[in-house]
Amino acid sequence: AFFESAIKDIDLESHIYTCGPVGFMDWVINLATTHDFPEQQIHKEYFQVETDTSGDSFEVVAERSGKIIMVEAGETILQALAKEGIEIEMSCEQGVCGTCMCDVIEGEPDHRDVYFTDEEKASNEQILVCCSRSKTSRLVLDI
Repeated sequence: AFFESAIKDIDLESHIYTCGPVGFMDWVINLATTHDFPEQQIHKEYFQVETDTSGDSFEVVAERSGKIIMVEAGETILQALAKEGIEIEMSCEQGVCGTCMCDVIEGEPDHRDVYFTDEEKASNEQILVCCSRSKTSRLVLDI
């Protein structure tokens, strides 16, 4: 909501610079073009964060639905949930934006994101399911 209201106050002769994951960049570019910024005044720099999906398979319990999902080696929790029809809001799929954050009820996340602080990671209260895995054989999430 902040960007949507702030962009209205930017002079159309100004230049807009954006960088980040593809989903975020597309959103900024779409917002700028929707508000009549000329394409030549929209500058972008893409970057990619490698998602490490290595490790053993583990079980995720979706507490609210009661579903138990096996997350295979080489697969993200997000991908495993989607295969079982559990949709989680997401954006970057790289552990950068925090959109796919879920509360952890039980188990120990293997945090592979760059979103949480070290202190937040140590608390094991939340996980980004787009990139993180589990250090325990079972992870119970509030989804």
